Amino acid sequence: MKNWITDSQDEQCIEDLFRDADQIHIPIFQRPYVWKQKEFDFLIHDLQLIKDSIENSQFLGAVVAYERPRDSKITGRLRSLDIVDGQQRLLTLYIFMLAIAERIHFYDKEAASEIIQEFLLLPQRRGLNVNTRLVPSFKDRSQFRAIWDRINTPEHLQDTLKENPPIPPLPSGNSSGNLTKQYSRIIAWLKKTSPSEPQAVIEYLQETLSIITRDLTFVHLKLTDAVVATKIFERLNFRGVKVGTVDLVRNEIFSRISQNPEESLNTYETEWRPFEAQFEEREDGFFFPYTLIYNSSVKKSELFSELRVIWKDLNPGEIISQMKPYQKTYLDIVLGNPSYESIKLNQQIKNLHAIRVPSATYPFVMKIIYEIQASNLSLKKGIKLLDFLESFLVRRAILGYEPTGLHAIFKGVWNEIESNPSVDNLKLEILNRSTIQYPNNKEVINAVKTRALYKARITPYLLREFDKSIEGDTPSDEFTMEHIMPNSWIEGDKWSKIITKERHSELKDTLSNLIPLSGELNKNVQRDIYSKKRIRFKKESMFITARDIAEKWEEWGEQTIIDRAEILASWVIKRWKE
Repeated sequence: MKNWITDSQDEQCIEDLFRDADQIHIPIFQRPYVWKQKEFDFLIHDLQLIKDSIENSQFLGAVVAYERPRDSKITGRLRSLDIVDGQQRLLTLYIFMLAIAERIHFYDKEAASEIIQEFLLLPQRRGLNVNTRLVPSFKDRSQFRAIWDRINTPEHLQDTLKENPPIPPLPSGNSSGNLTKQYSRIIAWLKKTSPSEPQAVIEYLQETLSIITRDLTFVHLKLTDAVVATKIFERLNFRGVKVGTVDLVRNEIFSRISQNPEESLNTYETEWRPFEAQFEEREDGFFFPYTLIYNSSVKKSELFSELRVIWKDLNPGEIISQMKPYQKTYLDIVLGNPSYESIKLNQQIKNLHAIRVPSATYPFVMKIIYEIQASNLSLKKGIKLLDFLESFLVRRAILGYEPTGLHAIFKGVWNEIESNPSVDNLKLEILNRSTIQYPNNKEVINAVKTRALYKARITPYLLREFDKSIEGDTPSDEFTMEHIMPNSWIEGDKWSKIITKERHSELKDTLSNLIPLSGELNKNVQRDIYSKKRIRFKKESMFITARDIAEKWEEWGEQTIIDRAEILASWVIKRWKE
């Protein structure tokens, strides 16, 4: 009886797995092979415990799979599994067996051939385009082929394998990477740890093969329904290797054509890969707002179930085409680089990016721009809605309101106003939510005058917009925020004679005491008295705000800050209307 960790019939070794299934597929949705030195060391540790008779077997975790539909083009029954979770372990064990075959062929070619034919290749049969018993994901296939090409040469096993030569899947992905590096580690380890005498080497390699195929175990969970694969895949991972949302979505899309490798490869290369590349690793924030556009009541935990409903009658190409317009809007908001024909629309999106519009509003913004592009909403109305959204969010930010509760509004507000998408209707929907604060003019004016805004996220945007509102050129350069009256009060210096410590504390961080300055000029003027700062503002500042202040005010103190606060408050409520 085997000495395994459980008494479950589902605990298996890779020898058992290959007895139950002819071919193991790592679907193209899976991310590439990611194991490196750390994971290799874990595996070698497990091996060594068995070699040293400390353990009889080692448990590697769970392998989750579901059976693929039968391919009618292949003669005879070919039992194939798609791996939902466990590809890293299985692929490592597979190339480990391949490395053992490579090493043993130097001493016994027949033994090497037996390893390959028993564990690594399927017998020939009509209609079988790939005969490797494991088929990796697309991104690893060029590396997988490179490893097989290394063995299938005249110097190695080409002669021995001529009756049933290896036919790996078509190459895709980079020709070198984590998989080929791991194979090299295995070869190096086998060389280093093998004894010197030939017969002893053969016995050592055979013993290692036996451990790999029989003593490293896992629980094999075979799913009865492929549609639950994404839920299982989402929950399971091994040793902390994180699964991303895009991996799950890729799985959901390509599971529809997984039985057709040529169509899968073509769709992946021509449509999915360019689509995914556009995200530049920012994709995880896209899929939830995208799903909310179709079902505003969906929860994150229901995301993939809902995507299956949304995409029920669509093929992968149609699914990608459906997402593309929303992808562009999402990236425009996140990156702030829109490229629409309308200059006003571009500027409005740039503004939303600049205020770091909360992700809770993404479904609403994405839908507005989609409807404009589809000519279902006039450009004028769309821009008005986006401008109102900006005003609402800026006003809340000035008062320091958190985005709590915005998700409940904006996930489905488009559905409420779609028949008449006007600012009045949108405002009414917001006002009808008792839990959402809608700042009025009085509250905004008071916050501009009295609230400490120096550390508020909205303040750089306010300063930039005010600078743009003054006639003249506004530089696009980054700036620092300058406290005209310094942010620290020191007993006995010139500023302490102008304002009391208490009033200094109340006014120093208000918007009216802040202006944009270049980092260099800010560093140079810091605690200077205003008369000196004023001269440098006039001569050296590239920002109009600083030059304008120098022209308008000869002195700077409590009353000046109060006077400027009136100007700024009046400008704010005109710029971002109630």
